[in-house]
Amino acid sequence: MRTIDETEVSKLLRGVEIPPCPAVLAALAQEMHRPDASSTKVARLISQDVGLAAGVIKCANSPLFSTGSKVGSIGEALGRLGFNNVLNLVVNELLRKNLSQSNHAMDRFWDSATYCAGVCAKLAEILPGTSRDTAYTFGLFHDCGIPILMRRYPDYKKTLGEANRRIDLPFTAIEDEIHGTNHAVIGYLMARNWGLPETVSSAILSHHDFSVFNDGSGLSDESCTLIALALLSERIVGTFLRLNEDGEWEKGKGAVAGFFGLTETDLNDIVDDLLFKLDSARKAA
Repeated sequence: MRTIDETEVSKLLRGVEIPPCPAVLAALAQEMHRPDASSTKVARLISQDVGLAAGVIKCANSPLFSTGSKVGSIGEALGRLGFNNVLNLVVNELLRKNLSQSNHAMDRFWDSATYCAGVCAKLAEILPGTSRDTAYTFGLFHDCGIPILMRRYPDYKKTLGEANRRIDLPFTAIEDEIHGTNHAVIGYLMARNWGLPETVSSAILSHHDFSVFNDGSGLSDESCTLIALALLSERIVGTFLRLNEDGEWEKGKGAVAGFFGLTETDLNDIVDDLLFKLDSARKAA
């Protein structure tokens, strides 16, 4: 398990700027976790930002969350989906807003990240080890270092292509070789900056290191579960969105199967079942 020494941080950042946690997210989290949380106040906080509210409503009506009929307001979304799901959608939109770039490649990245978060949450209902909300957060954040590095390095897209193709080296080793840092490190630092739980930030740091599934790695069982769910979700979402990026799946599928006490055939059955459900939801939308 990798750890980050505080003295390493400035060297690892290499001039990369980590977006601060948005004030609206801190206010929403504080209100939503109160025993007497007010849905009216929560809706008002979200609706103060028209773009944020529109993004949350759009995501609430997507195949991942839709319950059949469309929601037309934040109040309806809260009533139908509940506080935790709406908070997840808010985090999704804030992350996209803080890291967005106006190009087709990043649109595809955010589509993938949103689906990955939703699929991680669904997988957490099937496989043990973490909650669906924690799984959603990890699915959304685990690759958040990619758009940050995309802004920092004009040639970073080429690095991603190379890292996705290579199966002889860890994904992050390719990034380190070319840029002296990697998206797992940057994502870890951002997760800490945004106040995410240690289980999530540690999993982000190690999510391309499949040796963590070995006994004695030092990473918590929940963090290992999150890494395993993300690999499964990337396989599902990559197939669903036709991204064809299978390098990490080939590296990690055996270790993930062993971690859950399953066979690779069992994993493929889970993949096929969720692909069928996603496709059915898309057709019904």
